[in-house]
Amino acid sequence: MPAKRNLAASRNVDPWAPTIDLFYGGGDLPVGGATVRLQVRLYPGAPGTPLLDINNIPFEDAAAPIAGRLDRRRLRLFPTAPASALADWPTGQNKPEPGEADRYSYDAIITYAAGAGEDKLALGYFYLEPGVIA
Repeated sequence: MPAKRNLAASRNVDPWAPTIDLFYGGGDLPVGGATVRLQVRLYPGAPGTPLLDINNIPFEDAAAPIAGRLDRRRLRLFPTAPASALADWPTGQNKPEPGEADRYSYDAIITYAAGAGEDKLALGYFYLEPGVIA
């Protein structure tokens, strides 16, 4: 089951480079040789070219036990995108008030090595703030 997480970026911060922590239980995922990608679209399932398409996102998978959950693990994603990749996105789609963020949707997908399939790791809204420039 994918994690539901909202992400945020600001048009005036370069680069966009969050750290996304995804926790899961059970055995290790078969991440050897896997690739992770993230796409942002106007809305879930929007056809055509995504607004943002980041392939080969660096990631790490490690144990992250807490009391009572010794099988808990953390998949940490490190996507990056230059501010220029966010600059020309359509605005006003969700009718924000002046100064409010535009809202889009994203998916993060892992593709396992050797044709072992794919999993949706995370999904949610992607908020793009106008930012403040002094």
